[in-house]
Amino acid sequence: MRVFFALVPSQSVQNQLASQARVVQKQCGGRVIPEKQIHLTLLFLGNVAAAHIKILKQVMDNVAVREFAFDLNQLGYWKRNQILYAHAPSFPDELFLLAESLWNAILDTPLKIKKYTFTPHVTLIRKANQPDINYPFGMPIHWSAKHWLLMQSKQTEHGVEYILLGKWNLRKRPSGSHLEIAEPTGKA
Repeated sequence: MRVFFALVPSQSVQNQLASQARVVQKQCGGRVIPEKQIHLTLLFLGNVAAAHIKILKQVMDNVAVREFAFDLNQLGYWKRNQILYAHAPSFPDELFLLAESLWNAILDTPLKIKKYTFTPHVTLIRKANQPDINYPFGMPIHWSAKHWLLMQSKQTEHGVEYILLGKWNLRKRPSGSHLEIAEPTGKA
């Protein structure tokens, strides 16, 4: 099975990003990502034996990262891959911590995954042909991350479908706080 870990936004955020993609597609052509498939890949695992999915699910239960949010307000373009994507001027540390925690969690599994540099982005258009798109767009799109998913990418006669294999919640922040609260150590 071809699988990956991802953040999937709310339907409202998917709708806003799909709308932005349709506007930009008029300039750069290409194929707009279907609205229900808009996501941010945290870790691409590639082809994984079905027997290893259970192991992946077990090790994910040990990952603990707090909820976070970010605002997408810029478009970028990777000429080599012909991908137009949305990104933020900066992403929260928790996003990078989550991606690194997922990687670390699978190190003790039988999976042999090649590590790559995590570059957060949300692909909006494939096969785009506009090489110099890199600018902010309208109103920022606010994304609150509350969970991460294990997804299967399956080729069907109707195109690629994403199938949910697992879901884990990010830890809630204490009410009204954006600070990490240290656990008591018992030392005076």
